[in-house]
Amino acid sequence: MKYVWIAALAGLSAVASLGVGHRRTTASDHFLTIGGGYAPSGNQVSLEKNVLLFQRVIKATYAAKTGSPKPVADTYFADGNDPASDLQVIDPASIPEANRWMAELFGDTNDLGLFYRNHQVPGARDAATADNVRQWFDQASKNIKSGDRLFVYVTAHGTPSSKDKKPFDTEIALWENSSLKMSEFSSLLDKLPDDIDVVVVMVQCYAGGFSRFCYVNGDPKKGLAKQRRVGFFATVHDRPAAGCTPDVDETNYVEYSTYFWAAIHGTDRSGDPIELPDYDNDGKVGFNEAHAYTVINAATIDIPLTTSSEYLNIHSRFAGERDSDAQFDLLANDETYSLVLPLGTPAQQAILEGLSSRLGLDSDDRITVAWEAGQPQRGRRRPRARRSDTDVELETIRKRITSDLIKRWPELANVMNPVAVELVTSRADEFVRSIKRHPKYARMVKLMDQDDTEMDEEERQAMHMRFIRVVDDIVLAENLRRLGDRKQIAEFGALIKAEAAGL
Repeated sequence: MKYVWIAALAGLSAVASLGVGHRRTTASDHFLTIGGGYAPSGNQVSLEKNVLLFQRVIKATYAAKTGSPKPVADTYFADGNDPASDLQVIDPASIPEANRWMAELFGDTNDLGLFYRNHQVPGARDAATADNVRQWFDQASKNIKSGDRLFVYVTAHGTPSSKDKKPFDTEIALWENSSLKMSEFSSLLDKLPDDIDVVVVMVQCYAGGFSRFCYVNGDPKKGLAKQRRVGFFATVHDRPAAGCTPDVDETNYVEYSTYFWAAIHGTDRSGDPIELPDYDNDGKVGFNEAHAYTVINAATIDIPLTTSSEYLNIHSRFAGERDSDAQFDLLANDETYSLVLPLGTPAQQAILEGLSSRLGLDSDDRITVAWEAGQPQRGRRRPRARRSDTDVELETIRKRITSDLIKRWPELANVMNPVAVELVTSRADEFVRSIKRHPKYARMVKLMDQDDTEMDEEERQAMHMRFIRVVDDIVLAENLRRLGDRKQIAEFGALIKAEAAGL
């Protein structure tokens, strides 16, 4: 049976079971953005760029809506309105070219062009401290009305849970070294009306712990909250996330926000249009499709997930987990690809086909192949990561150019020699010309660009793990149907429907 059964169960009965009614015709959308690091040393410019990107998406989306109420948007970022230098930036382009090549060939490019400045987030309401976020919810309880929608975007740092028995109670690391746990975030939402929709996008490390915010106090044993809460998370609860960088060049950003907001907005960070990921061909891009687009295209260490995925992880199961399940004819976690693929939603099918193409998976047993490829190597005999051919060739060329430069200027054996200093100051043009005239220069530059775009082994492993997570979601959704608990089926259907909505 195909994914249609999920859509059929995501209707009014499912919505009613979660206490969510029709939206008022005058309902408003509210946006809460929480961004920045815990201190200047952890407040990278990419976090600022993410907030600016999100603000552009909101502005463009609602400018195109006629007759819709203007959204209410509040932003808390780093130190708020304090004029102190709170943002860490690396801009290699600000460094003279001769110095950049000296670092590339004879030294170290780490932190080259590092400086601090005040953040440039317009309209920041205040500092992104835990107390300020708590106060926002106190005030929002008076402003957000029944039928409204609340969107929360978190682009910050995160930490794992401090309690072994509560591994999903991960934290958002906020300014002044404050923090907000998943369980508290869930409780703060309880201050708002029951019949609102809540959508969160979180890209901090260990963000997946917040996938359980849909439950009362973040505890599955207490059941789903009365509000319909769904979320999209850069990675699972026990892994760091990619993305935080002081690099000012946004063309180098490949983390979750880059692709998710591009899918929603229809353009990338540079403003260039993308092919819209309208996988179900309904004429619009839903949050679930933006998530799928990100899973396919973001070549990082992340393993993204959604609220509905975590719901299945809690409430469904595979064949063989219980002896009493024989009557339900449940699917196993190692079925053939040809059996699993038709059971997925269009977005899930797009992920499986897209990742299959990227990873070279083409057999009907690719689920088993992907699972094996996604397992970390363990033990004392763990093989060392194999260096790519690009890395080997690039290092060889660097050594060749460096050696030839030292033959011309023996003083370069130590970059603190006066001649070496002259080559990055009064004789900089001569030094740069010598490098660019080297017969291997063009090849070196090409390999450097290629090296930045190639997936490493850890990223490929994460891609395989994403593939398996989506396979598991499809199988567990089908098994939830076969288990026949109508309440859980209705709850899951409502989550799927909410995840398919859009701005």
